[in-house]
Amino acid sequence: MSVFSKICAGLLISSLSMAAQAAQPGTEGQSPAQEPGPVTVEVTNATEVIQVLHIGVESEMKIIDLISQRSPDAELQQFVEELSQDVTMVTQKLEELAASKSVSLAPEALTETAKMIEAQMLLDIQTLSEKSDEEFRAAAIQALITNHEKALGLYTQVEQANADAELIAAIGEFRPVTQENLESAQQLQQGASEPTQPQQPSQPIPVE
Repeated sequence: MSVFSKICAGLLISSLSMAAQAAQPGTEGQSPAQEPGPVTVEVTNATEVIQVLHIGVESEMKIIDLISQRSPDAELQQFVEELSQDVTMVTQKLEELAASKSVSLAPEALTETAKMIEAQMLLDIQTLSEKSDEEFRAAAIQALITNHEKALGLYTQVEQANADAELIAAIGEFRPVTQENLESAQQLQQGASEPTQPQQPSQPIPVE
């Protein structure tokens, strides 16, 4: 079960808010500060797309590491072990793609949008790490689901708006594994939410 996702994930970030920006307290007589708008990837910019995908891969690996450290669930551990292998493979492919296009993945070379997305992802991972043991499993699975859904959304936007043949080919390779792993994560979530049916006490056999 490949999961490239991560790649993704999480990525599309059309719903991410700029968490790196601290809210400024208002003063009397001034209008309250407005909420920052959503951060949207410029899908026609191959450099930004590659950087965001790479950030998503790194974010996914951090989630995997958290799950490996904290979750005793054998089924979830098996899932993230397979996911880790795919994330490593995808990271290599992204780095090769970046090198072929002279796209730097260094922090100082990121576009402003990529930097804001990275800041939000780091904040989300920090929030996940602070969950209690009772909350952690459900929150971690939801984080993986969200990343994969955002990745699929980003893939679609790139395919529709970007003419870069190499990037489109990579997206075409990533999509099926991302979809497969999204479905696997959803199955894990569904299995966790199904209540266990209490066993009915056995009825005594009447004695003639």
